This record gives sequence, structure tokens and C-alpha cells, in this order.
Amino acid sequence: MKTKLLRRTLSILLSAILVLTTIISTALQVSAAGDGAASDFASRLEAKYIDPDRVYQSDIRWWLAEASNTDEALLEEIQALYDAGFRGVELCMQSDNNAPDAVYAYGSEMWAHKWKLIMNKLLDLGMGVYLTSGTHWATSNIPGLNPDSQEAMQVLAMGTQKVAAGESITALPKPPTRRASNVGKFLGAFAYKLVNEEERRIISQRPVTYTSYSVDEDSVIDLSKVATITQGDTIYDQLVDWTAPDDGEYIIFSFWTHGNYKTASPAAETCYCTNYFDVRGVEALKKFWTEHYLDDPVLNEKIKNGDVQLFMDSLEIDTGGGITWWSEDMREEFIARKGYDIMPYLFLVEGLPQVQAVYNPYYEPAMGYHDLEGNKNLREKIINDWVDVLTQLYIERMLIPLKEWLNSIGIKTRAQISYGRSIEITEPSVYVDYPEAENFNQYNQVDILRLHTAGSKLQNKVLSTETGAELPTYGTSAQTRLHDAYAQYAAGFQRVIWHIWSAGYSYGENSSWPGWGSNFDRWGTREPNARDFDEFNAHIGRVQQLLQTGRSRTDIGFIHNNWNQGLRFGGSAQYGGGAVPSYFNGMNWQLAHMGVYYRSTELQDNGYTYDYLSPDLLFADGVYFDETTKTVEKAGYKALVLYQDWLDVKGAERILDWAKKGLKVVIIDGAAKRTPFNDGKDAELARIIDELKTLPTVRTAAIYDASEDFNYFAPVAEGYKDGVYEALQELGVRPYAEYAEPNHQLLTQSRQDEDGNMYLYVYNYCSNDYHQNSYIESVRNEDHGTNIKTEIKMDGIFIPYSIDAWSGKVTELAQYRYENGQTVIPVDLDYDNIALYAFEAVDKEKVRINSTVAESAYRNGNKMVLRFTDSGTYKTTLSDGRTYQTTVQVPEAYDITDWNLTVESWTAGTNKLRSEETIGNVTTVNTKVETIKTNIDVTLPKLTTWDNIPEVGKNVSGLGRYEATFNWDSSKADGAYLNFGDTLVSSMKVWINGQKVGGDVSQNPTKVKASVGEGFEGKDLYSGGVNWVKPIVDISPYLVDGENEIVIEYSSTLTNVQLARGAIREQMHNRGWWNNNCKYFSYGPSQAVIVPFVEKVLQDEPGEEFTVNTTFTVGEKANATKLEANAMLDASATITNNSAGSKQVLLIVALYDSSNRMVNVSYLAKEVAEGATENFHAGFKLPSNVTGYKAKAFVWEGESLLSTNMEPVSNVAEITD
Repeated sequence: MKTKLLRRTLSILLSAILVLTTIISTALQVSAAGDGAASDFASRLEAKYIDPDRVYQSDIRWWLAEASNTDEALLEEIQALYDAGFRGVELCMQSDNNAPDAVYAYGSEMWAHKWKLIMNKLLDLGMGVYLTSGTHWATSNIPGLNPDSQEAMQVLAMGTQKVAAGESITALPKPPTRRASNVGKFLGAFAYKLVNEEERRIISQRPVTYTSYSVDEDSVIDLSKVATITQGDTIYDQLVDWTAPDDGEYIIFSFWTHGNYKTASPAAETCYCTNYFDVRGVEALKKFWTEHYLDDPVLNEKIKNGDVQLFMDSLEIDTGGGITWWSEDMREEFIARKGYDIMPYLFLVEGLPQVQAVYNPYYEPAMGYHDLEGNKNLREKIINDWVDVLTQLYIERMLIPLKEWLNSIGIKTRAQISYGRSIEITEPSVYVDYPEAENFNQYNQVDILRLHTAGSKLQNKVLSTETGAELPTYGTSAQTRLHDAYAQYAAGFQRVIWHIWSAGYSYGENSSWPGWGSNFDRWGTREPNARDFDEFNAHIGRVQQLLQTGRSRTDIGFIHNNWNQGLRFGGSAQYGGGAVPSYFNGMNWQLAHMGVYYRSTELQDNGYTYDYLSPDLLFADGVYFDETTKTVEKAGYKALVLYQDWLDVKGAERILDWAKKGLKVVIIDGAAKRTPFNDGKDAELARIIDELKTLPTVRTAAIYDASEDFNYFAPVAEGYKDGVYEALQELGVRPYAEYAEPNHQLLTQSRQDEDGNMYLYVYNYCSNDYHQNSYIESVRNEDHGTNIKTEIKMDGIFIPYSIDAWSGKVTELAQYRYENGQTVIPVDLDYDNIALYAFEAVDKEKVRINSTVAESAYRNGNKMVLRFTDSGTYKTTLSDGRTYQTTVQVPEAYDITDWNLTVESWTAGTNKLRSEETIGNVTTVNTKVETIKTNIDVTLPKLTTWDNIPEVGKNVSGLGRYEATFNWDSSKADGAYLNFGDTLVSSMKVWINGQKVGGDVSQNPTKVKASVGEGFEGKDLYSGGVNWVKPIVDISPYLVDGENEIVIEYSSTLTNVQLARGAIREQMHNRGWWNNNCKYFSYGPSQAVIVPFVEKVLQDEPGEEFTVNTTFTVGEKANATKLEANAMLDASATITNNSAGSKQVLLIVALYDSSNRMVNVSYLAKEVAEGATENFHAGFKLPSNVTGYKAKAFVWEGESLLSTNMEPVSNVAEITD
């Protein structure tokens, strides 16, 4: 046997250095591959995602027609809700004009019976049950509550009267609303010199015309101090003898407090809203619940052990009968918190935006109807003080005591936070168990949704969203529902509560087809696609599980305070009524690539994620600055950005403290110039900001395209270009998931578990059909298409995996690279589609594919697999420098032909199904119109959609069963995809040779077949299936050689039949939302094409072909474990060839210095016969200083050091200093 020992010269070493360096790094990676950690990680992932727990799946709001359904009808719906896979059900009572309120509405005996029946059954099935805080959804309310009591909401009422110079009055002006009960209290009256009077109009969906008064703030007169005020016949008759000064016209503002009298229906007796600013309101609710919900010990025990929540919808309290809310001690509380008396200034809060703000994201933040002449700054500060106190009392007297009481009996609180009312927009999220928002009022705009995400991330709570209220009735498909959900996930929401489910049965004899209720998107068994809700929810469950894993890793926090926050309810002027200035009417900021609040999208376009948060959240329970990671936890913020012109001193001090400890901060020009409050601390704030700017962790950023007086509250098309991105880059702040190139298509959310593994949600949000409407010139002519192929760079060293959101299959990726401490993966994503990834944190790397033109590449154990769908010769380069030329012959794609299709057409019948019961002395009759189901049999040479099939046509809705056979030749390909076309409407299940494609019957204990009771039979729930958004599926596991049978079970929506019968109408941009269309759908898959693929395997890890034992000798020390200066190093390997045939083997030993640079190398190449054992030696003399040095020995199969097709034979051996 010929032996050759080569000790390379320096020139040879340098010529081989690139190849050898990658070989050495690869050998290091081999050591990680042998421990099986990656496959264990993948197995653990699949165990979670193949069949996700019900707890991760979506919830739904059930609108109930009072308590007017029979028990039988209710149980039918509960069975359907369970079989649909929903996690839980929110119970919301709605009026039914046919059902008498006294018998069936909130507070009645029938209501107590029906709600307890529903609660018991849902909890018995292991589902969640969520109760509103009163009837309907709008408020916390109680039947029979005394509206004059402090348990009920109270308001501040105001009367106004102008008084000419020198004119005398004998009575104070009365408020326009006066309570007949004469219960209330006069609070005071103040006169101001009137400077200006103007008639104004708020243009919105709810237009308001009012008179605006501007007064001289220094002229204020407290009438109680200059005149005697006495009460007349009623509290509103306040008598006074007062003469106005002769220096001009004056206006008097007089104030009372009395009941709000806000009611809610339906109810057995009048329901009044509880007091949100006095703890007695919570006590009243507690008393009512204890007497009606919590009076059953058995049910109470189920509640303690179950998933029960109290839900408060969008904050729909109002100030009816007054100008603002009140409590008995409100004036004293304000003085204690703010240091001055608010009474003389309360006229300023009349007309605060309240609900008007939801129509206009640029609603002026601190302006009511009236003003202080020439002192906008003081007016804003006073108003902010007032609404800040309201926010504090709402939190302290409503949210906290409510949560404490309910938590003590096993109930969690969930609430939609603050929007549409004069309450701070981000702070209350801290004080509920589950904060929530809704997409209806946020127009699915990620930048508006960011107002709601910070609190949940900082405290690691699950953030939910009421979803789908804007979707057209019967005009909605699974894909349009997912469009809503996907957008909100991209903002950081983690849980969807769908709007709305309703029953098939109606009270009485006047039922209509297809069931009770006629507005909003209606979920229920009335829809043919209801049979696939289980798969829909399994898909949602995978996404929501990933988004609830570990903690959020969000890059940036934008400090944001607004107590009168503007939003965008509805998209265009057609629905919003022109609330937004004309140049923003109809604007879809997201698709125009314009920020709403912070205007630039440059951060988003480069992969940064961010939230808006009040500085108060930096003091919330559990929020801290991690001095090791230099992040704000638990959100993971790497930096904070100051962009509003106001910032409170307390928040500024916290930011300064953390910046001194390493937190990165960017201050945009014009930011933090004043405090939002009337606290006299503007100069103190300036000193803090000046000090902040001197720190090495802080940068300032200019705005490049704004006028001199620009501020982010203003409704102007400015501020879209700034220096924030450059400042963050200069500070070394990179995104957790950075884009290789900026783009206008991707949005992401990142999570991290306790082991440091990362999880990534990616969404392609841009439809590419709106750019012409942008106010950014560079965007208007942009045409990026609807697909994106790019790379995402994860911050850290990981092994990446993809998670199929429809089947739960986990695939270890083979194509990725490491670059500057980041893991770089390719992304190929169509519009409105998502991708899920997991990243296993590792200390050591694996061999991977740097580049390939294969259709895909994945890892299977210690092998990398290339998949090809087209014939040709392809080049693949590995991370160790090896290059493979692969020639493949792939069969052509072909259609499945000769289909038998049966369409079951659904239409309204004339017969009515009937359910009747008698409970006590109440007989209840429910009916529903029968659905006529007619079969249409068709044969098709190839698949096409129903509107292209004459026998079916566009007017039909229902179910379709497709059957066909096709041939498969396993000798010519390794597998195949089944491509159903570019898009799909609604849902389908696919079966090949009797096996369900993409899933199976769920084995998860939370989703086993179950019955709600006698006479009802549950159905099997499926764990997954075909992707309904991009219907292409790998069918390889189901194929057999020769003939194969395929069955498709397709389910449509009711849209087409409802359009055909005139029940609904075609409409573009429904409710003013871009592309929220109601139109005829093309039902069914458009094709069924078999796309064969061929796979080639690349092995990069040691197999079992060799047995290797490697040791080191240093000087005279055998089996050495430490390097020694100036000694000879010898690496010895005993190698046995266990494979068939002779093999050429290399032993390579390399020396690295303290900087991990390779400084010496030696190797031996030798042929090892089949079954033979050979000894290998290679080495060199060590230098005079070996501090920080290490040597590594590698054994590879290959002919020489420069071979490009070497394979590892064993794991690396290593010796250090």
C-alpha cells in the first residue's frame, strides 16, 4: 500500500486556505450533527403542530336572539361549535323583535336558565365560555339599577349663557338635559370674558354642529365667590344676583352632576350602565352576578376549573346628559393628583372627540368645542390632565377591582382597550388578563393596530382581536377571513375572536332562510363550508400557537401618549363621512406604504417591528430593563424612539436611567419639547433631554420632508423621510428578523422561547394594486408584483425549520447561510400568504447549502435532499466549498382527467322545521326554513370552476364531490405535488387511495369526538389538510405504483345562491374597505395537475462506513489534553473501513490562534481497503506561545485536500491550551 505524508509549504497552504477553512468549519459542524439535537427539536415541534390543542384555536362571538331559542336549538348550535374546533364561545344577547323582552331578555328567568345551560355544556366539553358585562355588548349594565345612584354612571352637566357688558342675571344657565328625579348636585359656575364665538361642524358618520367659545383665561370669575347662589325649586334652579363687568361680553359656564341614564337592551327591565369611575359600579355588578350567574355551586366549581372570561367590548360608555363623566369625589381626586382645581376649566372638555375620533386618525388630540384664546398649549395641557385622571380612575376603580374579584372566583377579564373614548390608548391593557382590540375600527392597518400591542408584549399576555365585523354578509370566504387574521397577526395579535356565529332556528313562526340574523358575516351551519371549520381552526391553531410561544421579540418601542386617540373606522369617505381631510379620504395607508402615526415605513421595510406605548408602561408590573441583553422586557425592545412633541418627566427620567445603563434611544427632531400636562415641568424635561442627548447610547434623527411646524398629530402628508433608520444602524440596533433588501411586501413577528429558540411569522401584505394612491412619489409607479423572493436574516446562529401551517409538518431547511452573526434563509411568498419558521439555537453549525437552483432543499437526518421539478443539470454549492453537478430527468406534469362530479346545490325550501318546548308556564316555539339539497351530476375531462360548467353555473352554492383515478409510475420520480391552481375559494378536503391528504382524524384529547347530549352525535375533527390559500400539496406519501384513486370534497359559501336570489347584492369595497368585495365566486378547484419531482441526496455527516479513533500526542505525552509551547503535536487516527470496496481517506490536523485564524496545517492521504484498519499520523511543531490556541483533527473521505466532493468520516477531535 502506498503511503504519502505531505507537509505543505506556506505557498501550498495559502492556495488551499479557502477550501481548508470551510472544511474545518464543516468538521466542526459535524460534531453538532451527531448528537441528534436537531431531529429531537423537529420531533418536539411536530408533536405540537401536527394536531394543535384546542386552546390555541380561534374563538367566536355568538349573537343570541335573547333567550328565545329552545334548549334543543341551543344544544344543536353548541354541538356544531364544538365540532367546528373553536376554543371558546362569547355569549352576546341581541334583540329579537318577535320575542317578548319581559320573558326572554337579560335578567329574566328564561335568560338565567338558557345561559346556565350553555355555560354548563360548553364547560363540560372543555371549551371556553365568555360572558359580556351586561346585555348586548356596549357597556357594563344591570337590570333595574337606580340611574341616580353612584353605582350607575354619573356625568357632569353644563349650562351656558352669554351676558352682555354690564348686564345682570338672576339665575344661572341650566344644562340642556335635566333629570326629572331631581337627584344630583350643583357644583359651581364660572364667568369668562368672551373673545371669539364661531359656529363649527364636525363632519363624520355622526356629524355635529356646535358653537365654539374662545375666552380670556385671565378673566375668570368664580361666581360662588362674588355672589350668593341659592337653590330654587329644583337642583337646576340656581338663583344668583350678578352683573357682568363692563369691559366686554362674558359667558357663564355652570355645572351640575347627575345620572348618565345610559341604557342597554334587550332586558327584562331597564338596564343602566354602571359607574366606571367609582368602585361602587363594580360592587353593583358583583352583586348582580352573584345572584344570577354564581348561585349554582356545581356551575361555580366548573367555572373555577374551566376557561371562563368576562368580556368588555369597545368602550362604548358615553356622556349622555352631560359633557364628561363624573364621580362624587372627582374634583378632590383631580386636585390630589394634579395640584390644581379643574372646575374653572371643565368647559374645555365639552366635545372631546369621544366616538368621533374613530373616524379620523388625525383627530386633534386635546381639543373640545371651546378654547383659551391664544393659548393652545395650556388648553392642551389642562385637557390632558383631565383625561389622564379619568384614565387613572377607570383603571383603579373599574379594571383593577373587577379583575381582582373575578380572578378570585376563577374568571379572567378580557377587554377592548380605550379607543373611541377620551381615555389613554395604551395604558389600560396592563390591568386586564387579556387585552383586546378589533379590526373594524382599525381598518386592518398594521400601524393603527400597533397602538394595542405594547402592553401585552411587555407583560407577555395573549392579545386578542374581534375580527371580521366589516366582512359582507354571505359574501365572505375562508380566504377573506384569513386575510383579516393574517394582517392582525402581523401587528402582533395572537388570538382571533370571530364576529359572528348565529343559530339556524328563529323564535316564532316568522323564520327566514338560511337562519336567524341578516347582517354582518354570519358563521354557522347555514354555510356549506361549515363542515370544514375544524380544519380552518386547526390552521389558525398552528399560527396562534407559534405567536403565543415564549416572549415577543419586538425591535423598537415608540413612546406614544394620546388620551383622545384617532383611528380609522371604515376606509373611505363613502362610509366615514369625510371625517378625514380630503387628501386622506379613502386612504389605505398600509397599501400606500405610508405610516399613519410615525410616518416613515423605512424601519418596517427593513424588517424592524415596533409598537406604540405610553411611557407609563415602562413602570408596569413585570417590565424591566435587562442590563445584560440591553433590552426592555418582556417585549425585547432594543431601542426606544421619541417622536411626539410631548413627554412626561417621569417617563423621561426612566428613559434616561435606562439609557445610562445601555438602552439605545433615538430622538427625532422636535420630539419631547414639552410635557403633556399642566405641571410647570417643561424646563425640567428640557434638562433631562439635553442630558440624554449627551449619552453614547443616544442619537438624534432629522425629518427630511416636513415643514418647520410639522408634528405627528397633524393631518398632513409629511414626515415620510427621516434619519431614524440610519441612527439605529449607527447604534448597532439590527432587527431580530432583518430583510436582506428593503421591501414593500413583508411583515413579520418574532418570538423566543426560554431555551433561546426563535419563531418567526411572515406575511406578504401588499396586493400591488394601490400604489397609485400613495402620497409618496416613489411609491406611485412601483410594481413589485404579488410574489416576493428574498432573504430574511435572523439575529443569531440557528438551525432553521419550516412549519406547514396547514398540516403541521416540520421540515429542517438545508439551504441557508451564516453572515455577521445572523442566520440567513430564503423566503418565497405570494400575496396574502404566510410562512411559519422555527430556529433552533445552536452553538455549533451544520454543513448547509449555500446556493442551488433546485425547487427546494431540505435535511433528512444526516442527509441533505435536493428536490427538482424540472429536468436539467443543476449546480449546488455547500457551505464547505464543495460543489455538486446534478443531472436529473423529471417526468412532465399532467392533468388528472375524467372526473365524476356531483354538486349538491343548496336553496331555500318552503317547509319549516319546528322545535317546541315548555318550561314552567312558558311555551317556546322555534322554526327554521328547510334547506333543499339537489344533486347535479357532471362528468369533466379536466377540472374547472363551477361557473365554467354549464350544468352548474355561477348561481349555485353547495357541496361538491369529485372522483377520478390517475396513474403513477414510481420508477420515474420520487414523488409529486398536486396543484389545484393559483387560488381557491372556500374550502376542500382531499383523499388519495382512502387516505386524507395533509391530516387525519384528530387524536388530541381536547378535540376528540364528543356529544353535547342525548340525541346528538359529534363528528370527527381533522388535524389538517390542503393549503386553501395556495392549494399545492405534496401527495407523495399517499401514492401507489399504478392506478390511484382521488376524491375531493369541496364546500362553497352561500354567496352565489344569495346573490342569485337577490338576498344580497354585488358590491365593491364594502363598507369603504379596499377590496372588501361582495361578488360572484368561482367555486371549486380550477385544475388538478400532478407535478412529479425527483430528489437527490447529499450526505454531509458521518455514517457507519468507518470506525475511527483519534488521539493527540504532545511532545512525549500520549493521549494529551493540553497544548505545550514549542512541542511537537502529532494527531493519530486508527481507521477501519466497514464499507464495500477500498476508500481514499484523509487525516487533517489544523492549528488555530486565539483569533480563530488557521495558522498551520498538516494532512495525510491513504487508501484503506475493504475491512482493513490503517493508522494515520499528521502534525507539526507548536509555536512558542500557545495561549488561546487550539488544534483540531478531521477525518474525511477524499483523494486530496483540494477535493470538492469530500464527505466526513467522523466527528472532530480537539485539543486546547
